[in-house]
Amino acid sequence: MSSLKLPTGLASDASGCLYDPVVRTALRRMGVSKSLEAISALRLAAKRVHEATEQWTGRYGLTESRLQVLTYLYFAPDRQMTLGQLAESQNLVPRTVTGLVDKLERDGLVRRVPDPSDRRSVRAQLTKAGAARIEAMRNDASEWEAKGTAALKPRQLAELRHLCLLMVKHLDTLEGGY
Repeated sequence: MSSLKLPTGLASDASGCLYDPVVRTALRRMGVSKSLEAISALRLAAKRVHEATEQWTGRYGLTESRLQVLTYLYFAPDRQMTLGQLAESQNLVPRTVTGLVDKLERDGLVRRVPDPSDRRSVRAQLTKAGAARIEAMRNDASEWEAKGTAALKPRQLAELRHLCLLMVKHLDTLEGGY
């Protein structure tokens, strides 16, 4: 057995796999399948990653959602995209993107420009200040990601990615959602 200190509330089974005894007991009492235990762990991990990301981006005056918009614009041709393209690329409703762009524009990180190919459309364009913010975050991002995944070996990261995307692929095939 490893001398690894487990986070509060977690236990390790005979095969060395972590689990949450409270969740496991509750699911057993409810007569629910083991797959829900895995989904519960995935949701907890996603919540913790989101919280950590929000804390990290907050140090730069951003939220995770605003950082995503800036990142898409940073790597887009001419560092600009229509608001519709931003919404589609991030699987967001247009109104949400409009609100994000409003805040980023207020902070001087993006500006709205007319779309030369469609008079009805508006593009969000990354400003020099927006590009500078992304560039300032890049080195710190690598260090932050390394700390967040330090407990996982490269093969485990690949397996984690594979399992998450396998689940996404399967859920995408279900009619009417799940």
